[in-house]
Amino acid sequence: MLFNEVIGHKALKERFINAVKENRVSHALLITGTEGTGGLPLALAFAQYLTCEQPGIDDSCGNCPSCIKNQKMVHPDVHYSYPVVKETNKEAKSSVYIEEFRKVVLERPYLDLSDWFEFLGVENKQGYISVEESADILRKLQLKSFESVYKIIILWMPEKLRADSANKLLKILEEPPDNTVFFLVTDNSDQLLPTILSRLQILKAGRLTDAEIIGALVKNKEISETEARNIAHMSDGNYHLALSLASGVLPEKSAEELFIDWMRLCFNPMKTLPKLYQWIDVFSKSGRENQKQFLLSCMQIMRECMIVNVGPQEMVRLDDTQYDKLKLFFPFVTESNVHSIIKVLNEAVYHVERNANPKILFLDLSFRLSHLLKKA
Repeated sequence: MLFNEVIGHKALKERFINAVKENRVSHALLITGTEGTGGLPLALAFAQYLTCEQPGIDDSCGNCPSCIKNQKMVHPDVHYSYPVVKETNKEAKSSVYIEEFRKVVLERPYLDLSDWFEFLGVENKQGYISVEESADILRKLQLKSFESVYKIIILWMPEKLRADSANKLLKILEEPPDNTVFFLVTDNSDQLLPTILSRLQILKAGRLTDAEIIGALVKNKEISETEARNIAHMSDGNYHLALSLASGVLPEKSAEELFIDWMRLCFNPMKTLPKLYQWIDVFSKSGRENQKQFLLSCMQIMRECMIVNVGPQEMVRLDDTQYDKLKLFFPFVTESNVHSIIKVLNEAVYHVERNANPKILFLDLSFRLSHLLKKA
């Protein structure tokens, strides 16, 4: 992947390019940011630049044999490690699933873990990075480089390392072979083992700006600038969410309309229980990714409501249409309940990702939100 294909992060790109030029690339880098900021695309672009045979001032050449192989994720000196699910007659190693991983990453470089497991058809199982995988990484690093000066490991979602797997990698992370570079990529650096974290140089990938997301959507999704601007407002720097919204992953109604429909049913659920059951029954069939993206949108709406009430108005990200749809709801989100509301919505996202029963989950969540909204 070329740097110019990675959205935003100009300072990080320049920092890495300068490190290469000055021959001071760290042997173990952690690229961390919130979901949808592009940690994996950055790692892919770093690896391509590091192995490029004719690197330019601000990007890899894109034309040399090394770049062509990197763009297809088949460079023999760039290895990929990621969470997998143990299946019958299959080892729990990344190499067993490399064809599937290449396909989904090349199609969706801003993917998250649920995308990966959904692609494998194992979304109801828990993935992990096994001790066998760690042993395989060590074996690969004992081999001589085939073409490049460097041997590179891109370790995606290292928080999924089991304790025994992580311990097996500690020494090589601290004292790797010459010209070996680890790129660890995570959306949840707080879940990494301290022993792993202490051995890494940390690069923080901040949230993408609205302008960056708007430009990428207009270019890549061929939608109008107005529609892209609305999506950028709701995605809050998360390009993964922006792509889902732009692709019509959520139901036909806008996120604001769905949100208001649900909140009306939640406010006094004992009076609206039959309609609430009906809403949950329909929405529970929309698919796990739809449910997750809707909950993320709900969290963003709650934050916007709070900013309208107490924050500087120039920070409000709602356009006139969104503002008009939500204005009657603003008084129900205050300093006294917003943190609790965000917490229960975030917990719901966690449970959706782990394949909780959606009918039970959304019914329980509706009652909890009803209780919290009355605390305004």
